[in-house]
Amino acid sequence: MTTGIDLLAPGTTITLTDGTTLPLVYSFRGLALIEARFGSVAAVQNAITADGAAFGPLIEIIGAGAVGSGQFEPWIREHQDAKGVRHVTEIVYKRRDGRQLGDLLHPGRLDEYTTAFTRAFEQAMKSAEGNGEAATVGRAVETVTASLGTSATTSPSVPSTFSPGISGT
Repeated sequence: MTTGIDLLAPGTTITLTDGTTLPLVYSFRGLALIEARFGSVAAVQNAITADGAAFGPLIEIIGAGAVGSGQFEPWIREHQDAKGVRHVTEIVYKRRDGRQLGDLLHPGRLDEYTTAFTRAFEQAMKSAEGNGEAATVGRAVETVTASLGTSATTSPSVPSTFSPGISGT
């Protein structure tokens, strides 16, 4: 008798603006992408519920479920700080046709998206025996309600191969 995370749970499905459906399945790879960007799954949930921008974190958490279903691939943008530590600043999820996930989500469907990824998380975290008990993975998945707080604008990202010139020249 073994228990664990059911990574092949069928997740839930959302409809994109082009009419295609996207199943959300949270695999270890998808969860690792969330951790690389936010530090933990709980941190991304906090980013969505906190007073602040909800759309960016939602794209990334939905994208992580899209990677698990094999429909989108992550394109990671990172930077290196003065101490040489690399930080993931954004993950852009692209489909094979080049369309970005963020362009295929509709702001008016915010409630649908939060409900869908919450259910998909719950399904992924159930034990392998299907008895409904959540696996122990840090803390329980909470139902998240998106908050449309203040937002900020950022400058465009540069590729990770960018090498800035020496300052003062």
